Amino acid sequence: MSRSVIGTLRLFAALAFVSLPSMVWGQEEQIYNPSELDSPPRLSSQEMTARLLARSYPADLQKSGVTGIVQVQFVVDKTGKVDPNSIKIVSSTVPQLADAAKKVVEEIKFRPGQVKGQAVKSMVLLPIVYK
Repeated sequence: MSRSVIGTLRLFAALAFVSLPSMVWGQEEQIYNPSELDSPPRLSSQEMTARLLARSYPADLQKSGVTGIVQVQFVVDKTGKVDPNSIKIVSSTVPQLADAAKKVVEEIKFRPGQVKGQAVKSMVLLPIVYK
């Protein structure tokens, strides 16, 4: 191959490298904090969420009258789904309730947070009250 062809191929390869989206090169998409959002994530359905939470309440604890609050932190993606790998229990008054909350959060659907009218990944801190 001639030097000019090799030079052109190198230039093309360099341009292709620079112009590919950052996701291809392993960089994560930004996760927005609540203060950075124009519109925070919202529950898709309060009724459905209430049913999910009621179902998740451990029967033995409910029967015994054990109540509590669990603070759960997680990421809601652009489609409104909870990233299961992001779920963290921040605090819990009863350990068994923390387990129940962690499992049920994956099932909750949201309308995603927005920045400048675009759906974005965002961090959520959700208090779940079992009573």
